[in-house]
Amino acid sequence: MLGYSISFWFLIFTEGLMAAGYSLSFPFLAVYLSSVKGLPIGQVGLFLSLSMLTASVSNVFGGELSDRFGRKKIMTGSLALRSFLILLMALSVKIDLNPYVFFILHPLGLFAGSFFNPAARAYVADITEPKKRMQAYSFMRIGTNAGWAAGPALGGFIAASSYTVTFTLTALVYLVCLLILSFSLKENKILEISENNKNVYSYFNLKIITQTLYKDKNFLYFCVFTFIIASVMSQLVVPMSMYSKKYLLFEEKQIGLLFTLNGAMVVFFQYFISRFFSKYPLTFGLAAGSLFYGIGYFMFGFSVFYHMALLAMVIVTLGELMVSPGLQTLSANMASSRLRGRYMGIHSMIQQIGNSFGIFIGSFLIDKLAGIWAPSSWAFMLAAGITAALGFMRLGTMIKEDKKPEDADLVFEKNEQ
Repeated sequence: MLGYSISFWFLIFTEGLMAAGYSLSFPFLAVYLSSVKGLPIGQVGLFLSLSMLTASVSNVFGGELSDRFGRKKIMTGSLALRSFLILLMALSVKIDLNPYVFFILHPLGLFAGSFFNPAARAYVADITEPKKRMQAYSFMRIGTNAGWAAGPALGGFIAASSYTVTFTLTALVYLVCLLILSFSLKENKILEISENNKNVYSYFNLKIITQTLYKDKNFLYFCVFTFIIASVMSQLVVPMSMYSKKYLLFEEKQIGLLFTLNGAMVVFFQYFISRFFSKYPLTFGLAAGSLFYGIGYFMFGFSVFYHMALLAMVIVTLGELMVSPGLQTLSANMASSRLRGRYMGIHSMIQQIGNSFGIFIGSFLIDKLAGIWAPSSWAFMLAAGITAALGFMRLGTMIKEDKKPEDADLVFEKNEQ
């Protein structure tokens, strides 16, 4: 089907279902903790950023372990543990436990869930040719955002009456996804593990990560600017929802519709945007998308009317359409098949750390400076977006200089469709 295996399409469907389940509840977690339970915005932002930081470690674990034990085992194990922890969160809301219980359950859930992503993306890289990866990751984003488009609007309506129901539905959706992948995916066995590497802890350590980055300067540079743009990308859910609630006075239903617009745009335009940018180096799309991100978020800071917020979301989403598949494709293309899980795990970890920093700094600026000048955090995001754009432009030059004819797996300059 379009040159991809049936397993690939089952994975896309499952990721879409996961996104729908996730977006029923988690976009409103910050609103629940700050508005319903009364926790300070700065404290909520710090908690969620530290949760993301904790999860970043499991990205490397997920990549390394998927190289060692197989992609499918890691994906299904991650889903099983994540669904159990979300059920505990639903129970905590139901019996009205202290909100600080979430400070334990949510980081654990993110840690378990973050095993899934590098394993899934490495699985896709395993079963697709380099020239088809950009399109493959675009299809994955279309599937994910189809779910993301459906979830927040429905979640906003449900959350207005019962947060318990939203978290319960999320957990049940994850269990369904576990069953689908258990019966639909075939394990890929492409690696030969030497006796010295039988113990995963013998090669998963900080030294290996730093050696990987030190030996591949292009990858190191790529990770630096991934961190910067990830800090901008992470404004979409937590800082945006809290800012919308406190300073723009939007209701949960309106916030949910903003996220639905984001998801719907990805569903309808990702394929066409990816095809357009396939004519250009990956780094060009990353640079252009970074600029759109910065400009869109800056406009959001001045959105005193709802239709202005909708317009800002359109610009932000255009940035997402350019950046997200490019990041995944470039990280996959930079690695050999033997180390693909490691490379994608390290890159996912850096991206998660950037997400964590972005949530923290965005929430901090909203909490401390928005009372003085409301758009202060969004001006910071504009500056970060411009910085990332300049960095990706420079990376394109570096890759062009270093690329050798024998690097058949490093399809940096163009992704032919």
